[in-house]
Amino acid sequence: MNAPDRYERFVVPEGTKKVSYERDTKIINAASFTVEREDHTIGNILRMQLHRDPNVLFAGYKLPHPLQYKIIVRIHTTSQSSPMQAYNQSINDLDKELDHLKTAFEAELLKFSRDY
Repeated sequence: MNAPDRYERFVVPEGTKKVSYERDTKIINAASFTVEREDHTIGNILRMQLHRDPNVLFAGYKLPHPLQYKIIVRIHTTSQSSPMQAYNQSINDLDKELDHLKTAFEAELLKFSRDY
């Protein structure tokens, strides 16, 4: 078959960075982040988290091609913040939210398993 191997969807090749940063040369406080081996799942969650930040003017992502396993996240911020700060803050906030979700789920699962 011509299809790529399945492991290529999630295994980052040796010598390749998971996330790379490229500053926009035409727009002040704008940048692109290329995230290797991710898809719409992470792209949409990250975009929505970036939209919660009042210093973010624009946040969007695209999948360049269905057979290229990477997303490109574009961020444009106000002068009070930088795209790197907004990106890092969004990742940290998502990490906290997912930890809270995991803890709440495990607590409910434990409560359910005790009842039955």
